[in-house]
Amino acid sequence: MQSNITNNRRKYSWREGNKAEDIFYNLIKSMGVDITKSSKKDDIFKHIDFYIGNIGVDIKSRRHLDCIWLEETNVNGEDGWLKGESDYIVFDVVELKSFCFFKRKDLLNYVSRFTETTTDKSSYFKWYTRSDWGRKDRIIKVRHKDIKHLEAKQLSYATT
Repeated sequence: MQSNITNNRRKYSWREGNKAEDIFYNLIKSMGVDITKSSKKDDIFKHIDFYIGNIGVDIKSRRHLDCIWLEETNVNGEDGWLKGESDYIVFDVVELKSFCFFKRKDLLNYVSRFTETTTDKSSYFKWYTRSDWGRKDRIIKVRHKDIKHLEAKQLSYATT
C-alpha cells in the first residue's frame, strides 16, 4: 500500500508541476518575453525548467505562505535544487496567485545558517531528514514571510 500512495503522490506532484509550468510559460510568453523550455537533461541535472533569455529558472508549484520546503539534498543523496544551476527559483504561491522569484544563491545562503536536524516535519528552520526510512534527502521548511526580503519579483497570474 505504501508504494501505491507514493505512486499516487508522485503522479499528483508531476501533474501539478506541469500545470504550473504551463501557466508560467504562457504568462511570460504573453508579455512578449523570450522563454524556452529546457532540455530534459538540463531539467534533471541542472534543475532548470526554462530559460528566459540566458537566465535559468526552476519552477516550484503549489507552495503556501506558511509552508515552503527548500531542498538542499534530494532523496538519492544528490544535490537538490538549491545546489542546482538555475539562476532563479520561482515559487507558485497559491494564496498570492503569483509566481515569486528568488535568486537560488540567496536562498542557499539564507538556509546555510541553520544547523539543527529533525525528523519532525512540522518544525521550521531545521533540516528535515527521512534517513530513518532510507531516504537521503535534506530539506528545510520556511514561511514566505521568512524569505520575503529575498524576493526579487512577484508576478501575478490571477485572472480576475
